[in-house]
Amino acid sequence: MIIVLYMVCLLLLLPVVALSAFLLLIDSLVNFGFWEVFKLLFAPIYDPFGKGAWIFVLFVSMIGLGSAGFFPGSRPYGFGAIALIGVVCAGYIAKSYPHHLDPSSLLLFVPSFVGVALSVYLIVKPLR
Repeated sequence: MIIVLYMVCLLLLLPVVALSAFLLLIDSLVNFGFWEVFKLLFAPIYDPFGKGAWIFVLFVSMIGLGSAGFFPGSRPYGFGAIALIGVVCAGYIAKSYPHHLDPSSLLLFVPSFVGVALSVYLIVKPLR
C-alpha cells in the first residue's frame, strides 16, 4: 500500500515540476538566448560526457527517485526528496510566475500541495 502512495505522491508532483521546468526554459531563453539554450539541450548528442552529462544525471536521479519507493529502507528519503522538490518548485514558480496568486493558478498548486503533505505525513507517521 505504501508503494502505491509513493507513486501517487510522485504523480501529484508532476504539474508543479512541469511548470517550473517550463518557466526555467523561458528564463534561460531570456537570459542566455536561443542558441545557448539550444546548444545545451542538444549537448548530449555531440558531447555526452562533457556538457551533456546533465541528461545522464537527470535520468539516473529520476530512476533512483522512482525506485526508492520499492525499498523500505530508502522510502523515507524518497518521501523527503518528493517534499523538498515540491517546495522548491513551488517557490520557483512563486518567484518567476507573475500571477501565481490568481484563483485559477492556485488550482495548479493543489495537487502538489496534497502530494507534499502526504509525503510529510508518511515520513512522520512511523515516528509517532
